[in-house]
Amino acid sequence: MTRLKEDERVLSLISPIKAEQPAWGYRMVWAYLKYRLGHKVNKKRIYRIMKEHDLLVKPNLRLKSKHDNQNNRSKPRATRPNQFWGIDMTKIMIEYFGWLYLVVVLDWYTKKIVGYSISVRSKAGDWLEAINMACNNQFPVSILRKDHELFLVSDNGSQPTSLSFMRACSVMEIKQIFASYNNPRGNADTERVIKTIKHDFIWAREFHSVTEFTEQFSLWVDKYNTDRPHSTIGYRTPCDFEKEQLVLSTKKCLA
Repeated sequence: MTRLKEDERVLSLISPIKAEQPAWGYRMVWAYLKYRLGHKVNKKRIYRIMKEHDLLVKPNLRLKSKHDNQNNRSKPRATRPNQFWGIDMTKIMIEYFGWLYLVVVLDWYTKKIVGYSISVRSKAGDWLEAINMACNNQFPVSILRKDHELFLVSDNGSQPTSLSFMRACSVMEIKQIFASYNNPRGNADTERVIKTIKHDFIWAREFHSVTEFTEQFSLWVDKYNTDRPHSTIGYRTPCDFEKEQLVLSTKKCLA
């Protein structure tokens, strides 16, 4: 096959991915083609073709964060699923309606979105709703094992520090960790998935009702957990990686 024909074939593979995920750069496109669709493609070829057809994502330098290394202290590192969850909130403007508040709970180890809530106000109860979803999803049969502590990392906002929220976490035996004001990396994993949600879901679509947003986000979370490869977990999906870790954990227990 000539280079021109091969480029046309690869472009035909890239185009539908970019149509669905316009915020993806060439690395994510390459990873999806290779690890999810099973195509043997060269990363440099993907970059060249996307550049030639103006499909690369242009960097926005205004969004580049500035770090003060003196204040970047180390954060906890997860070594198993359901060890460290992070919780954070963002807001979305719905045309002709107003603001919606989205609270997300992320498993730091598997990169899986384990729970969320969508509301018209950002109250402690809404944050607790996201935690309840996460617990129901991850522990449908029983509560946490005594030898498997679960920590919840959040900022120092009014919702996670409210008495009702802290009491509920205590009852569920979830230990809270609050990211310090001068440590921007304290909840970085959760903030990163919020950024992904904005780039890949919110900014790539237009929503005209709360119902439409809620339904579409539910579908997107399922696709994120089951179909989106992550470089930090060997280009597996969060659900695939979680299953692998469960199998390994079971084998260790039986050994």
